[in-house]
Amino acid sequence: MEKLKKIANTLDSVAKFIFYINIGAAILFLVIVIIIFGEVLKDQNILREYLILTLGSVKLGIVPEYAPSVTYTNIQFFSGTFMVFLVTFFVLCGVKIAREILKPMKEGLPFDEGISKNLKNLGILTLIGGGIWSIIKLIVDTATFNAYHISELFQPEIVTSVELSVSLDTTFLVIAAVFFLLSYIFQYGAELQKLSDETL
Repeated sequence: MEKLKKIANTLDSVAKFIFYINIGAAILFLVIVIIIFGEVLKDQNILREYLILTLGSVKLGIVPEYAPSVTYTNIQFFSGTFMVFLVTFFVLCGVKIAREILKPMKEGLPFDEGISKNLKNLGILTLIGGGIWSIIKLIVDTATFNAYHISELFQPEIVTSVELSVSLDTTFLVIAAVFFLLSYIFQYGAELQKLSDETL
């Protein structure tokens, strides 16, 4: 039991560190976004100069004349900013829930009733966050394909066709399922612990 308490305390310290690092990174990123936004208000074309088209592991620099419209660059900038803050928000929520799970374990209570509930909350958080992330990524990928007119970037004598292949990453569904499964395991453990305590 002492080993459990020690591990739980260590993990809680790591989670606390991650929590504050994320808050610090979010504040720094917000300052950078405000500075960039200020520059964009002065010159609408400023973001077009830094556009890089990513095709898998390959990155292509595009000259401004062939870069997408200002509207697209602004959409890309704000959607990217939104995704960063979205990830930060879900990480902070996840860390907070994880610390709630570790709290009874620090006291030597591995089958506290609250652990099961918090594991379910982690599963729900993973489902919502993963779903939103996948949908936004799908929209951004489609918009990028259309905005760059990718088929026009390649020589027709060499590249005969260019197609957009979109797919949703379902990894988050597996992770959420694991959290739900663990919640039922801990719920069953809590029920057995309760029966054991009542018998004694």
